[in-house]
Amino acid sequence: MNFVEWTADMSVGSDTLDGHHQMIIDCLNALHPMLETDAPEAKVLAVMAKLEDFVLVHFSDEERDMKQAGYPDWRAHKELHDQMYDVVFSLKSDIERGEKVDAQRLFELIQNWLVTHILGEDRKYVPFLTSHTAKPVGQWKRSNGRDV
Repeated sequence: MNFVEWTADMSVGSDTLDGHHQMIIDCLNALHPMLETDAPEAKVLAVMAKLEDFVLVHFSDEERDMKQAGYPDWRAHKELHDQMYDVVFSLKSDIERGEKVDAQRLFELIQNWLVTHILGEDRKYVPFLTSHTAKPVGQWKRSNGRDV
């Protein structure tokens, strides 16, 4: 059983953003049993690096699109992203230093944040972006120029 299950009610109405969120959840689901069973550090760090990179790209893309569309609460949304990124980065740093992490407590925090963020904050901005941009949600470009 997965630690976090993606459900249809978590959809924000964008296949692209829903796909991003599902990939973040997939990383968390891969990481959870590793931390509970003391998996080899190299395996854990590989998943953590993937999670960190994906979170950073996803958050950056969302923030850029909100700012470009003139979303009035983009700064507050960015602050929430920064807080979550700090949790992910801190966990990765702890693992790199060989520190034992309280996997259950950490994953409960991440799960609560992720579900609350998707169901609350992300659902607020998608309709705004859809109504304030020429392109439908899901046709934005990443900062590297590739489609999201």
